[in-house]
Amino acid sequence: MKRNIVVIVLILSILVLLTGCAASVPNPTPQPPASATLTVYSSCFICWGYVWVNGASTGKYIDFNGAVTITGLTPGPASVEIRGQDGAVSHTEYVNLVPGNNVVNFTYWW
Repeated sequence: MKRNIVVIVLILSILVLLTGCAASVPNPTPQPPASATLTVYSSCFICWGYVWVNGASTGKYIDFNGAVTITGLTPGPASVEIRGQDGAVSHTEYVNLVPGNNVVNFTYWW
């Protein structure tokens, strides 16, 4: 009789251990890729025009001593320029965009 109780307790213990180890792990919910925002400042009198990021116009116009914010950018390396209506192109500012807000300040044109 004692032997039967030991066997039953042993079997129940094994079942409890197996059930506890087989607990389901929730699948992580996929997160959308984080986007970056870029605020471009103009801190010089002749720095004005359309802001271009990675060779494409953002459609945002910056005035001298002004600022514009571009949203929905992909994190990673980026080149930023200001292009005047007359075709003049500023120097290029390079920034490594990270999720959240990033800042570039144009303090001179060339």
